[in-house]
Amino acid sequence: MVFRRNPLSLDNLRELARKRFLGRAASSAQALSVAEAQHLFEELEIHQIELELQNEHLNTARLQLESALNQSNQFNDFAPVGIFSLDDAGTITKLNLAGASLLGRERARLLGSRLGLFVADADRPQFNALLDQATSTGDVQSGELTFANKGPLVSHVQIKVAAVGPKQGWQVILLDITERRLAEEQLRASEERWKLALEAAGDGVWDWNVVTGEQVFSRRFEQLYGFAENEYGHHLDDWVSRIHPDDRVRVISEHQECLSGKTACTFIEFRGQCKDGSWKWVLSRGAVVSRSSDGKALRMIGTHVDISKQKMTEAALLAASRFQQAVFDSLVAQVAVLDQTGTVLQTNAAWRQYAADSGLSGRHCCQSGNYLELLGCMTEEDPQTLQAAQAGISAVLAGDLPDFHLPQPFFAPMDKRWFSLKVTPVHDSAKRLVVSHEDVTQLKTAELASLTLANIDALTGALSRRNFFNLAEQEVARSIRYSLPLMVLMLDLDHFKTINDKYGHAAGDVVLQKCVQTVTSVLRGADLIGRIGGEEFAVLLPNTPLEGGRALAQRIVESVRAHPVQVNGKTIVYTVSIGAGCLAGEHSFAQLLGSADAALYRAKEAGRDRLEVGAQTPPAPA
Repeated sequence: MVFRRNPLSLDNLRELARKRFLGRAASSAQALSVAEAQHLFEELEIHQIELELQNEHLNTARLQLESALNQSNQFNDFAPVGIFSLDDAGTITKLNLAGASLLGRERARLLGSRLGLFVADADRPQFNALLDQATSTGDVQSGELTFANKGPLVSHVQIKVAAVGPKQGWQVILLDITERRLAEEQLRASEERWKLALEAAGDGVWDWNVVTGEQVFSRRFEQLYGFAENEYGHHLDDWVSRIHPDDRVRVISEHQECLSGKTACTFIEFRGQCKDGSWKWVLSRGAVVSRSSDGKALRMIGTHVDISKQKMTEAALLAASRFQQAVFDSLVAQVAVLDQTGTVLQTNAAWRQYAADSGLSGRHCCQSGNYLELLGCMTEEDPQTLQAAQAGISAVLAGDLPDFHLPQPFFAPMDKRWFSLKVTPVHDSAKRLVVSHEDVTQLKTAELASLTLANIDALTGALSRRNFFNLAEQEVARSIRYSLPLMVLMLDLDHFKTINDKYGHAAGDVVLQKCVQTVTSVLRGADLIGRIGGEEFAVLLPNTPLEGGRALAQRIVESVRAHPVQVNGKTIVYTVSIGAGCLAGEHSFAQLLGSADAALYRAKEAGRDRLEVGAQTPPAPA
């Protein structure tokens, strides 16, 4: 664009004014008076000053306009889009560097060329239509075109056209979208590949336009439900209406969460209706593949896989599991399944009931609890039971034992019950174990009662003869081994036959019982008393020297004498004779007892109700 410059000096301006004045004077030669001439000169001076001021303003405005035009041209040159000015014939009158680069030519060579010639033949009618619509409507028109005869990287553009005015041409903006179009073509090719792959794998593919509600179902998808191609439908409602009523709300809710961005994808199992009205279990996976700039879902793609056989298998397994649990629960024994770390995985009804009754249900009885911790609570941390159980479980896991039985039942103090413990391997890859607790309290009680009858004298509560002799032999051996003192006392009730004859055998039994109670009250915790015969008793005093034993025996004699027995309102006075033996050179309890028995004989001969100590045998030479 070229601008006419105003005169730059007062001389130039005066010269122009003189020429114009002479021209006017030639046409009008009327003489002026002096006053008129003077007034005219003043007016001319004023006009000259006004012209000078206007000239200064015009020069300033011209400089600003030229600067703005230069900046605009520079801005357009650095713009990332091609900017073109076209005349009413479509000829390029102006363009920026990006536009020249987009067309693949030098800018100077493009001026005067028609832009439509660079559009591909197939898109040229669309280009002309955009120009006409922009002119007729006055609105900006847009579209996408393909350009021909350009470099390999430039082939697709987005165009915007605005009319400058009636028959004044157009402003055109071109944006290179070649990379986007190539990416879209690659995406379409990729979609086709994975759709074919999913079809080959048996997956039915669906493609949902979230905005319009339209859905495209693949051929395999329609076959999945027994439909022919294009028979299933093409809208979201066609799919939703075929979801089982019991599943519909859940399926829609999970898809809404994915659309809103709360979840990245959907993974849902539900029942879909087939063409014949039957229901088929499917696994549906889906994900949003396109969103708008404000995050709204535009497109969602997913698959359906037939999982009916899997569901049938799961139902069969569930039925088998329920049957197994029913059998499990029918067992009287308490049974639990453990993993290889000892964690409880499964329990039967008896196990859970015992845990609830004993207050263990909140801690260890059910799933996720540790078995050894439970056993510790039941036994109040009995170390012998815990160590044996842990060792047995480890041996079974290692394959060293086919199974494990706790040698003796363990005792649960909290409810005073006895349980047997058995560990059996499951022989599966998970190396699970089955642990059973069987309540053997009745058997153990009977066993303890039998043992009591065998080891305790039923009438007096003293040790039985056999039990006393066994314990006494062990104590003699220990005393000899560790050179410890030991004494034994032989006790015999004086004139006991007379008591039986005079007061009756029942009274005699009471006397025997009271005698044992009186003697026991004098004895220490480690001392033992046993019934040897009818009215004969023996007392073992471990770790007791002669003088200590003598003093204790004397207290027994005096205590018995001081405690007569009341039977049926009658007072029965009785006494006891004692023979004491002190371990010296004896090598057996029988020898020691013989020494005490001889001393007892002397006590009887000496008048009864007294103590006699047997002669000490010197130790045998080593």
